[in-house]
Amino acid sequence: MGFSQLSYASEPFVKKIRIKGNTLIDPQALQEHFDLGNGLKMNPFIMDLVASELRSVYGFHGHPNVDSHSMLKVKNSTLTLKVDEQKEYRFGAARAELAVYNLDWDFNMKTTEQQKEDAIRKLVKGYNKIKINEDIVTSYLVKNQRVRIEKIQSQKKKAMREKIATAVKSFREINIAEAKEEAQKFMEMRNRVQGAANKKELESEESKKVMEYGEITPFERSAY
Repeated sequence: MGFSQLSYASEPFVKKIRIKGNTLIDPQALQEHFDLGNGLKMNPFIMDLVASELRSVYGFHGHPNVDSHSMLKVKNSTLTLKVDEQKEYRFGAARAELAVYNLDWDFNMKTTEQQKEDAIRKLVKGYNKIKINEDIVTSYLVKNQRVRIEKIQSQKKKAMREKIATAVKSFREINIAEAKEEAQKFMEMRNRVQGAANKKELESEESKKVMEYGEITPFERSAY
């Protein structure tokens, strides 16, 4: 009820339903079946029901292999139902009927309606087996294709991970080498600073001794 109340204001008023793509059922019969009288407000749910009803009508007439969907043209207040009969002409009674009646016409075969119906029924069974086989093959191919795609994607991911791991390892090795080089430079600099400090300290001690005892000449050393 909440949905109905919310959608009521925007629901278009449809006066006519038009069937597009039909070749298997009498158009007049379809038009009478989907006559709306004075019209009807429709929402997406009702439109889907109408499309489903059209598929049921085809099934009632012996053509279950059809697809249909609704397409609304608000401007003309017309709901168009588009029908796809491709599968019916490939696997259904439509193909069987064409085959039987063409055979009867081409060879001037005086077959009865019952014989035609039996032949059509047998052909449809054969077409259904072909359809089942094709569906199985398609499913198998799709499954294999999916497995192959997943394998390729897995290989790509593995290669990417290996590439990233190699890059990370190289980056770490470069960082370690740079760190060792920096540490070596730091040690050398510290040794130079320490050496300079020791030299300065030694010079300072010698200077203190000179200041304390004075400078001793060679003659004074011999006197001692």
